[in-house]
Amino acid sequence: MKPEVGKTYLREIPHEGGTITFQHPPFRGTYGNVAEQVGKEGLERPISSETSSLIYDALQNPKGEYESQILDILKDNWFWEFTGNLYLPKSDEEVSNGVIIEDNPTIANGRLNMDKKTLIKRLQADDKSVRFVPFGYKIEAQTLEELGKNPYIVARYGEEGAEKIAKIASQFKNEPYIWSFNSVDEETARMSALLRLWGFSAID
Repeated sequence: MKPEVGKTYLREIPHEGGTITFQHPPFRGTYGNVAEQVGKEGLERPISSETSSLIYDALQNPKGEYESQILDILKDNWFWEFTGNLYLPKSDEEVSNGVIIEDNPTIANGRLNMDKKTLIKRLQADDKSVRFVPFGYKIEAQTLEELGKNPYIVARYGEEGAEKIAKIASQFKNEPYIWSFNSVDEETARMSALLRLWGFSAID
């Protein structure tokens, strides 16, 4: 006997021409811990574009029972987005001085594991789950229009997701803010998260 208590599935969330489903309530903890919990449930880890669809859909009916619970989470916490960011320093290599974005990166022993050589090969093979954005995109405070067209946000969330993120941000008083880098001195890996402040943070 395996009773299932306290789980709800939020279905038919519009996403990129189809629909996706989220389990509710969400798991809490470090990204490594959450990834482990998700795996034990046999579920897929949500990437940035999927998280934007969840929040955007909740905003369509903010007073709904589950929608309001989703939005309330951002008051004191954040949503991990299992999209990794590998920031690269300037060098003579073909891919450098920017960030490689990877959907569902490897997590080993609770830590993000992004191998540059492997990711570059996937980029060259036109793997859609890996993207590269050179430094020069605007970080920190910006307008809604700048946010929706920001190359980093578009690469992280996709074009549809970037539009949703801008619309989500428009519902709040805080000015949109991207926590990121404009350069690094060494390879730096960070996991993505969507924060209460409606900044869009890469957190390790």
